[in-house]
Amino acid sequence: MENPVRHKPLSRLGRLGRSFLNRFMYSQMSVLTGLKIAIGKDHPLLQFTVEKDPPSIYWVYRIKSSEVEGLAQKLRIPPAFSLCPIRCLETDEPDYLLTVNAYRVSGLANGMRAEWSLFVQDANNIPRYMVLDARSSQFSVDPVSIITKASRVVHEQDGNTIHTEIGEGNEAFTSTITLPDNAPLVTSSAEWVSANDYIYWINGIRDRTFYNAGLANAQQRRISMDHCMIDDRSYWGRLVEPEPVHVLVLQNAIEFVVSPWQNVDRAAIV
Repeated sequence: MENPVRHKPLSRLGRLGRSFLNRFMYSQMSVLTGLKIAIGKDHPLLQFTVEKDPPSIYWVYRIKSSEVEGLAQKLRIPPAFSLCPIRCLETDEPDYLLTVNAYRVSGLANGMRAEWSLFVQDANNIPRYMVLDARSSQFSVDPVSIITKASRVVHEQDGNTIHTEIGEGNEAFTSTITLPDNAPLVTSSAEWVSANDYIYWINGIRDRTFYNAGLANAQQRRISMDHCMIDDRSYWGRLVEPEPVHVLVLQNAIEFVVSPWQNVDRAAIV
């Protein structure tokens, strides 16, 4: 039987021609995509990486029972949303939660970032993540402030100690965590993970996110309060119980692809 695979060895000229074709063909596709984005026929897709070092940390707080009712109106969250209880870990019972998250990012944004967020129910009765307040150590862009000015966000690890400071003076959130040797590995609930499919901002504009197993199967350790010193003087600290339900330290990076402001043409005007 004749060998069905027929090809000529790659020559210097052949490689040069293919290199040109590769660059030209895919650059034209990129130009076309850019044009579609510019006229609203497509959405951008950008890489966003939560880095492993220093570890991303979640401080998960229970919202005070006295604050739950009427909090959406107090924060002027769009009426299409309502606060909803959610399980953080698969062993938890659902509760009304507010989180502080500090991490180092690269890609769509860069530097140290911190966010206060809670969980809302969208029009399809699905829990979603909603960012209330975003801070960055470097200039960045978001759909609420448009320009996120650089502010004080310190998040650094020295040996087995992680120090975090968000804000300054009498309105700062500060935390020092001494990592123990035997902190237990814990698993996020399915709804906690899927809440990140659409990340809403407080004005109702959302980012569409796609993520890898770094989030879906995150390696994270729960740190006992015996190893944490936290001083929360932020505005958001007044809405939650004094001690967090969980302090979670991620052991891995998380790779996202984000379509930012994905519903900006359809977001409700209030």
